[in-house]
Amino acid sequence: MARDDRPSDDGARDFAGRTVVITGASSGIGWAAALAFAPRGAALVLVARRRAPLERLARRCEDLGARALAIEADVTDPERMHAVAEAAQAAFGGIDVWINGAGLSLWGAFATIPIAHQNRLIAVNLIGVMNGSHAALRVMRPRGRGVIINVSSFGGRLPMPFAAAYSASKYGVTGFTEALRDELAASAIAVCGVYPGFVDTPTDIHSANYTGRALRPVPPVLTPERVAEAMVSLARRPRRAVRLGLHHALAGPYALAPDTTGRAVAGLARRFLLESGPDAPPSDGILYGPMREGTGARGGWGQPTRRVGRATVSALAGLAILAGLVGFARHRFAGRPPRVAERFGETSRRRM
Repeated sequence: MARDDRPSDDGARDFAGRTVVITGASSGIGWAAALAFAPRGAALVLVARRRAPLERLARRCEDLGARALAIEADVTDPERMHAVAEAAQAAFGGIDVWINGAGLSLWGAFATIPIAHQNRLIAVNLIGVMNGSHAALRVMRPRGRGVIINVSSFGGRLPMPFAAAYSASKYGVTGFTEALRDELAASAIAVCGVYPGFVDTPTDIHSANYTGRALRPVPPVLTPERVAEAMVSLARRPRRAVRLGLHHALAGPYALAPDTTGRAVAGLARRFLLESGPDAPPSDGILYGPMREGTGARGGWGQPTRRVGRATVSALAGLAILAGLVGFARHRFAGRPPRVAERFGETSRRRM
């Protein structure tokens, strides 16, 4: 087992007596989160649509010294989410941490993907987070404390061409998380956001894919264990947000020159997603039901892509920053703010 695949074994059981609910626990980040909290003594409530892998994960967590309860549920069903909260309270006396980790991805040009699929994605990624948070608060508010951790994405802060519905869902999670955090600011209930870049999970198997090509994550690729450790850190010391991965380096260029950077990112995404890799038929992935395949934390992408990815993102960020500075200087001398000029087509009009 590779070093990053091992569950935490730092000897600390600082979550003894605390209950952690994790949705989306049957694979990927949710699976890794369970293995991160288990040796720290947490009582775990593991939630997903696949019972068999949940039960395997529960046994593994118990081997690490945790108590664990596996519950089969779909996050889009609010009654089931409230039933999960009630089961956690009945089994372990309350809920201290609720992690909204369930999520789907859907790739391809917006106009080529059935709109029903995109609505389903929004239901899981955004409404599922709202359902989970609502259920968690029903238990946390009477106790006057708790931590809600919502898994968003760098795609919830920066646009993702050829994943428009996914990006919309994650922007929604970002807005919901920030609004709920401020709404509860006077209480002892914290709401935190986690914003990872691409993560080495079973995404290639589970994603709905309308690109015409086999999916692969855009490097650099994070390990799910790194994201899980960020969640542990947030559960200990809640903060507004944790951003993980070099993809966030594009935030600066977007602020300086959104149109220039957006075109560069769209071109890169088109080449990476639509014009390279082996052919693949359209797939609905796990939009409407789980698969047997693709359990565990990792998807097998791992270390080899990281070096290439760091160079890719660094080069793109450098080019975009340079373009942004050039645009800033040009519009500055023209007496117009660069962002407004770009957004309202000033550059295009000057070329006419």
